[in-house]
Amino acid sequence: MKKLHHWNAWIGTDESGKGDYFGPLVVAGVYINNDCIDTFVEMGISDGKKITNSRVEKLANWMWEHYEENIVVIKKMPETYNTDYDHFQSQGKNLNTLLASMHVEVIQKLSESKGTEHVLVDKFSYHDIVTSQLRSENMDVKLETKAERDIAVAAASIIARATFLTDMDALSKEFDFELPRGATPNVKVAARDFIRQHGVSALGNVAKLHFKTTKDVLY
Repeated sequence: MKKLHHWNAWIGTDESGKGDYFGPLVVAGVYINNDCIDTFVEMGISDGKKITNSRVEKLANWMWEHYEENIVVIKKMPETYNTDYDHFQSQGKNLNTLLASMHVEVIQKLSESKGTEHVLVDKFSYHDIVTSQLRSENMDVKLETKAERDIAVAAASIIARATFLTDMDALSKEFDFELPRGATPNVKVAARDFIRQHGVSALGNVAKLHFKTTKDVLY
């Protein structure tokens, strides 16, 4: 892990749940400065998508315990996600716009609380929406391919992933139904089983309804 710039303090963000039919959409931001970077590296902070779930949860718990004030998380549970997605769709916007708005909100909150204007943004499909808004607020935004190589973005990826996993477990317990991750064929099987147990009306409480999976299981 390293930093991809020469800043002494900065914010990195990442998300989890975008490609998962079940569960929330989560965006996390982490503020890093030169005082804590070595500690994060020594703890083994790395891209949350490439380490085991148990390791993700352990590292996230450590960050929350020692650096809670450096973390901001925004999540949309399925019911809220579906409402917001429909609202954006009615305005001619899409999921990228919704995601961008969440990243911007996380960055704004961290920037205000920590007093830094430096932000590292991954070159994702909606980075132009994020950067244009942040730069209009005089923030110093750096775009980077595979930004999870940076320690702040890697830390954010762990927080986002851990939050997603925790919420998936909570939803599974609430509905007494094991919700699988991803958007694979076994997810369709699970969706059909869920509908048989809880009815179609409950699907929006656990799933992102605009996914093609919904049409596949209903029609």
